Amino acid sequence: MIPNDRYQRHSLIDWFSQDDVRGARIGVVGAGAVGNEVLKCLALLGVGALDIFDLDRVEVHNLTRSVLFRESDIGRNKAECAAERVRELDPSIAVTAHVGDFFRVLDFDRLQDYAAIICCVDNFEARIRLNLICKLWRVNFINTGVDSRNAVVDTFPFALNPEAGCYECALPPSVYQRLSQRYSCGGLKRIAFVEKRIPTTVITASLAGSLAASRALRLGPGAPDQNAGRIFVDSITGSSTRTELPQRADCPVCSQLKAPVRIARVDRLQAALENLADAEVTLPEPLILSFKCKSCGRGDGHDTPLFWRASDHDSRLTDCAGCGAEGAVDIEIKDRIPAQTLALIGDRPLPLPFVATGSETGTRVFVLRWES
Repeated sequence: MIPNDRYQRHSLIDWFSQDDVRGARIGVVGAGAVGNEVLKCLALLGVGALDIFDLDRVEVHNLTRSVLFRESDIGRNKAECAAERVRELDPSIAVTAHVGDFFRVLDFDRLQDYAAIICCVDNFEARIRLNLICKLWRVNFINTGVDSRNAVVDTFPFALNPEAGCYECALPPSVYQRLSQRYSCGGLKRIAFVEKRIPTTVITASLAGSLAASRALRLGPGAPDQNAGRIFVDSITGSSTRTELPQRADCPVCSQLKAPVRIARVDRLQAALENLADAEVTLPEPLILSFKCKSCGRGDGHDTPLFWRASDHDSRLTDCAGCGAEGAVDIEIKDRIPAQTLALIGDRPLPLPFVATGSETGTRVFVLRWES
């Protein structure tokens, strides 16, 4: 039973269940401006548990948009600072800070404990990866976006409706074009590329954060709205729109990975793939399979693929370490490969937490034991 002293007024709200809120665990990825507002709202509402994921440190410019940070926090991890302030707001909340890339520190065995995961990051790669994870594990996914004037909140109720449209269903081709600008033609990050920063204010961050917290707590069993949708708010005019986000037939996620989804933890990937020789395997992030210099012929991975994580490298890898030729190295990078190719990994650990393979009859996910 929830004590009445702190939440007495909540008990007077006819559509609000304090017991349901107290029983919810929410994952918040990104503890910047929007993440601060999400955490503030959830803490004051009395959510039961919060997991906060962030790899960045507090900088001075964060202080104009982040209610949980103080000047004394500059240089500290955002996740740890936010967790401390949440405990100050309500010491009874079980809050855990996870410092690092969420993809490398997320506990995949506990994914389905989340009532929702709220994405408060400012890059498309992380959103795409979170969308895939939530789609496969049937975890409700809330995505946020802000600029200096507008706030956007997308809701993907995968726990209620596995056939709901996903984040990539709603992405226009221009997003993929923008992503390609960050990478060389081989798929490695351009070392000289400078990402354009979008200015924001605490006004749009607070709009997105409060809406995201509200949506996350309204996705329990029996929720009336079980379709993906987007809320767009103009902070200057006060106008808002609500649009449905239907599943797209050519979506790179939904067209490849269909329900039902079966998830299995495996110790040896090679053994798990023995009966899937003709299947294509979806990787949650691209891997480098091989490279070869066009000038001197130096290379590796052609007999046995390398299976290097592409995100660990940048465009300097295209410069040959043997002959010194700049930009002469051809690199094979894939995010989908045949199962028979992946099986060549043998007993080596794959530097990914899972892989998936889909067919018209459903999707199989293999969760791997790996070292980050």
